[in-house]
Amino acid sequence: MTHVPDRLKSLRRNGSYALLAALLVEIFILPPLVTVGTIPRVALAIASTATLGSAFVALGGHKALRGLAAGAALVALAAQWTHIAFGANGTEILSAATFGLATAIFGAMVLVDVFSKGKLPDRLLAVLLTYLLLGTVFAEVFHVLDIVRPGAIAPIARERPISTYIYFSFSTLTSVGYGDVVAVHPLGRSFAVLEALAGQIYTLLVISRYVGEQAATRPSA
Repeated sequence: MTHVPDRLKSLRRNGSYALLAALLVEIFILPPLVTVGTIPRVALAIASTATLGSAFVALGGHKALRGLAAGAALVALAAQWTHIAFGANGTEILSAATFGLATAIFGAMVLVDVFSKGKLPDRLLAVLLTYLLLGTVFAEVFHVLDIVRPGAIAPIARERPISTYIYFSFSTLTSVGYGDVVAVHPLGRSFAVLEALAGQIYTLLVISRYVGEQAATRPSA
């Protein structure tokens, strides 16, 4: 019985690494390949399933928000698979909205771990996961907005490839802003400014705080 907490801790740590791997694949590898037609769109649904599943395992200790995140994740996956299988009207926006909601909840849960007293590698992993989840949430926000108000993010192809929203979101989050994709709708511009501010605040308050704490714990020469 004394080994159960250790096993759960190990399971959650492995789930965190699996979540990191799933996010990297879902954000940076699959979307461009799907957009150019190299692999089928179903690959994104599989990646989303892996991402939400690993997030559920990694963040099992947060009981307060776990049920809400699980409900949003299940609705998102059901809507996404339904849209891929049948192309039903309304499932794309439902999938994007609920996936964004589930990701936001998971991001909040990881952010709690960022400010915990844990040591490397857990807190470093939490810092990375929170940043990736933040960019993913805004990508889904822009996706939903562009469905509700076509042309809100331009230029976007008729198929509304998720790779463009991810590209726009992370270029905004990192304050790169190449200018080849822009927010046209006033609400889209507001979200873009909000994301840019969130990226700066995260770098200033979270990453710098983490680096400072790690430097303070090193033994002096």
